[in-house]
Amino acid sequence: MFDSQLEKSFISGTDITIDEQLVAYRGKCPFRQYIPSKPAKYGIKVWWACDANTYYPLAGEVYLGRQPGAEREVGQGSRVVKTLATKWLKSGRNIVVESFFTSITLAEELLLQQTTLVGTIRKKQT
Repeated sequence: MFDSQLEKSFISGTDITIDEQLVAYRGKCPFRQYIPSKPAKYGIKVWWACDANTYYPLAGEVYLGRQPGAEREVGQGSRVVKTLATKWLKSGRNIVVESFFTSITLAEELLLQQTTLVGTIRKKQT
């Protein structure tokens, strides 16, 4: 419900940023994450697509972790970008991401959809 209301309240600009947020939470939860580099180390991880100029959240996805019996997800960053940016493909917008999400194949796929990608490409990914 929350996610569907976001798009009704705001029209995004030309630049959209996709990143993660760790919402601090120490209670019992099967998808609570531990990320030592974050200030709140334990919490619920949420992927966000936000307007780059106003920081308004446009779409979100809670990361539920690897499901029992499922294999490790390969290309998770690309999948997250494609999922969150679906509404803005073929609209001439620019997606800005960090190196976790960036790959040459993702940039090429988005370019075919009239969407550009800005991000750092790690040397191992080339």
